Amino acid sequence: MLWLHSVLGLAFTGLLFVVFFMGTLALYDRELDRWMLPHTRLPTTAAELSLDRHVLPVVESLIAGQALEQWFIELPSSRVPPLRLQTWDLQGKGQSRFIDPGTGHVLETTASQGGDFFYRFHYTLHLEAGRLGLLMVGLASMAGLLVIIAGLVIHVRLFKDFFSFRPDKIPRRLLDLHNLSGVFALPFFLTLLLSGLVISFPHYLPAGMLATYQEQAGELASEARDLFSRSASGQAGSLASLDDMAEQARTIWKGGEPAFIRVWHPGDAQAYVEISRSLANRVSQHADTLYFDGPSGRLLHQARLKPAASIYSLLAGLHVTYFQQPLLRALYFLAGVSCCLVLASGLLYWAEKRRLRLPQGRAGMRMAEVLAACLITGLPLATLAMLASNRLLPESLVQRASWEIWLFFAAWLAAAVHALLMVGRSSDSRAPWRSQCAAIAVLALVTLLLNGVTTGDYLWRSLSQSHWAVAWVDGCLLLSAWLAASTWLRLGRRRPRRLQYEALEDA
Repeated sequence: MLWLHSVLGLAFTGLLFVVFFMGTLALYDRELDRWMLPHTRLPTTAAELSLDRHVLPVVESLIAGQALEQWFIELPSSRVPPLRLQTWDLQGKGQSRFIDPGTGHVLETTASQGGDFFYRFHYTLHLEAGRLGLLMVGLASMAGLLVIIAGLVIHVRLFKDFFSFRPDKIPRRLLDLHNLSGVFALPFFLTLLLSGLVISFPHYLPAGMLATYQEQAGELASEARDLFSRSASGQAGSLASLDDMAEQARTIWKGGEPAFIRVWHPGDAQAYVEISRSLANRVSQHADTLYFDGPSGRLLHQARLKPAASIYSLLAGLHVTYFQQPLLRALYFLAGVSCCLVLASGLLYWAEKRRLRLPQGRAGMRMAEVLAACLITGLPLATLAMLASNRLLPESLVQRASWEIWLFFAAWLAAAVHALLMVGRSSDSRAPWRSQCAAIAVLALVTLLLNGVTTGDYLWRSLSQSHWAVAWVDGCLLLSAWLAASTWLRLGRRRPRRLQYEALEDA
């Protein structure tokens, strides 16, 4: 079990660290959207929004004269102040816009993927061809479950280890940090890995689905989610009051609020309206969707999940985290950071043990040091580079969103090459922690200042105007700069002591 824990852990630490790092950032993808899309920084209003008076006229003016298959409205929430409109034409081409719910004006957003980049990178690794990234993440998740099971078996003093931390002993302090963070994040680690595998099972184990549904694999989702659909008639029709439909939905949900409204076949006599419940106060991903007849407004269908689909929705909700409780989301964030600590400390402990046995170092230990630097300092550097480029790139730049992604990978590659060169030049094969921590501190402060200079939303102004999403991101940048600078100073103090100790030993 120790061999299994070590070998699988070392083989899949890189993938799992990237998955958990990006997943932890994606917990606040909406807040990152507000920071990276400055035009959407609207104050959160508590005033009641009328769908008929405030929403429908704006939508009709935007889609006038267009033949659409559907249009979709995401209503404002505490995390997403603007109203989001998405339209799909008859050829399946989609278009997205942000609308100020107070004025009805379309917001001219900056070309950027925003927090959605981190969310998608979390499970695709930005490798879309052949679903390669998704398959790699699935393989790493299965290996991660085996690593956890083996780790539980070899740590017979699990809870005693949880209260043991010896910071003055190397590499024992790394092992203690590995055990402490592992025990804290164990339920989260297991839940996230297992739920991630379950919600992606059609991609990993499609044989049963394909055998049952053959060439109509999409029927599985339709049947499991109890969806309703009907074809357009080709005859013109009007739309009944959306406010009345929303009020019916609140009555059926016993106080639940609508979050999404989708109109199928708009302008047709067979149009129907799909209203989904807000998941802000729910863990399950089941939105309890209702379907209304467009012209009359009467209820056509209420989605009712079967037990297996309900369990699936609960696991999906635990993983995707649509709920909006700040404390629960913060706990998820801390658990995600703990998972990154588990992986990083395990990798560093493995390298330190080899260093004690082989003082001159070997290729495996050097590669472990380079990998650790790519993950622990390289990923934060790449993320900061992407945020800085979001504020520096001109809005008129062609493929601006793609440029942000290219600069992310360029910065990550630069950090990796720097680590490789420095480990090769170092006498004891150590990663360039101090120089990369200094780069993180400087880049975090620069990014913080760039947001204030380019938008006027300095940290104190965001706090005074209750732009909590922007203030949260700026606060994290400030905290990152402080942590990196503190680490840089501490590493600088430790180096002279180590050299002095080695000189005394030689004497």
